[in-house]
Amino acid sequence: MSKTAVVVISLLAGAFFLAAAPAPFEEQVKKLDAIMEKCWSRHGLTPAPAVDDAGFFRRLSFRVRGKLPKLRELESFLADKDPDKRAKLIARWLDSTDFATLMAMRYADMFRIKSEFPINLWPNAVQCYHRYFYLLTLEDRSWKAVTQELLTSSGSNFRVPPANFFRANADRTPKGLAAGTALALMGFRTAALPADAQERFAAFFSRIRFKSTMEWKEEIVFNDPTPAVLKCATPDGETFTVDTARKDPRQVFADWLTDEGNPFFARAYVNRAWYWMFGSGIANPPDDLPLPRGFWQKLFGAEPRPNDPADEKLMAFLEEFFRENGCSTKKLCHLILRSRAWQSGWRPVSGTFAENEKYFAVYPVRRLESELLCDALSTLTGSYERFFSVIPEPFTYIPRGTPSVALADGSMSTGTLDKFGRPSRDSGILSERNSTPTGAQRLHLMNSGILYRQITQLPRLTFRGNLSWDRQLTIAYYSVLCRAPRKEERDAARKYHDKLPVNQRWRFWQELYWALVNTTEFSCHH
Repeated sequence: MSKTAVVVISLLAGAFFLAAAPAPFEEQVKKLDAIMEKCWSRHGLTPAPAVDDAGFFRRLSFRVRGKLPKLRELESFLADKDPDKRAKLIARWLDSTDFATLMAMRYADMFRIKSEFPINLWPNAVQCYHRYFYLLTLEDRSWKAVTQELLTSSGSNFRVPPANFFRANADRTPKGLAAGTALALMGFRTAALPADAQERFAAFFSRIRFKSTMEWKEEIVFNDPTPAVLKCATPDGETFTVDTARKDPRQVFADWLTDEGNPFFARAYVNRAWYWMFGSGIANPPDDLPLPRGFWQKLFGAEPRPNDPADEKLMAFLEEFFRENGCSTKKLCHLILRSRAWQSGWRPVSGTFAENEKYFAVYPVRRLESELLCDALSTLTGSYERFFSVIPEPFTYIPRGTPSVALADGSMSTGTLDKFGRPSRDSGILSERNSTPTGAQRLHLMNSGILYRQITQLPRLTFRGNLSWDRQLTIAYYSVLCRAPRKEERDAARKYHDKLPVNQRWRFWQELYWALVNTTEFSCHH
């Protein structure tokens, strides 16, 4: 046999074994599922069966795109017989501009992107900062590199987007800046520290200065160049002596935070990512985490808040995955979305809802965020909210048809968005977003005259050509609830329709759409 033939055979054999071997990512998915299965077994829980394709499609669309799926794309997905269609859809949507827009909204809440009081970023900086988060998500930049930029950037807050990290703080004292940094990037509240530890931690941010320019409302963020020697300490008690003539104290802190051995950096982000995908963190509240085990012993003499061993194991696995994959948001979200826990149904097999949701044996049912709910109504009716702001100057106008999820400015809102719990973005605390259902929300969905007029146009906008009654009913359910009507629903609808006088049966479709929009199923992640 010739040497060429041997080489060709060797290459083919190598390709075969590479193809046969499980992909590393698939192995990581299996490891995550195994961790969850051990957790469920330990607590005597049986995980819910996987959600069906229609439920998966709706859930993924809201969590990754912030959108109510349209009829045509949903039916196309349901008709697809590819066994890997879920994985392919996850990958495609994570690479979409819709995901970047939704993540920019989440970062805007997290980093207090708001023109007016008490943040006072003003419109130019708002647009600059919001666009920064949109682009870094689209490009899937390393969160480690982004964190370094946020902590160390100087310059105009209109022209250097990450310089707004410290600028977007209502309290710009060193203590206030330290508290905002700990909340956003470390997932804990500095109020948990003793007073002297708070002072030493705040020293890292004691040289940050702000100065105005000749341009309206522009500010320069910079590090005070006056030489000084600072005695600083990180929250775990590690001390640093910083000569500011040689080293920016912000850089010292950034290097400490993003170091491979630091237990704060990765765990804070993976817990938030889990919260974004599930509506509940591994540890809650997601921005007030239990302190790393043993980490605070020298400060408190005891663990101030015990950790759940199941939480610790899951968190440790996700932290390792996050670091090994270059602190990639998309890869982390892809792993979570592929997991059995995320793709499970929402009905418990045994036990209470609370117990099953705590350990993710079911998918947690949560109300849609205000922007997502308003945009879902807009997608249905074709009528989008109008957004504008006269104060502060300059006059800000958002083009008609802009979805609520794409709003950069937390100061621009509507009565509907506020009613459904849009956060004020004053503090950056996640609980500012209120997703608790209220009576006022129910009354709005049931009694709003504008919404009623929009919904009554749906049958005219949706039905085209000579469609059978059954097809019209299926279109209504797919359009609003993203599923086909069940037999009992179909029978009840037919019975009600046939009871109506013949000359009044056209009202049936308007009433049906109105009823579907007012269901909990429409207004919730599930």
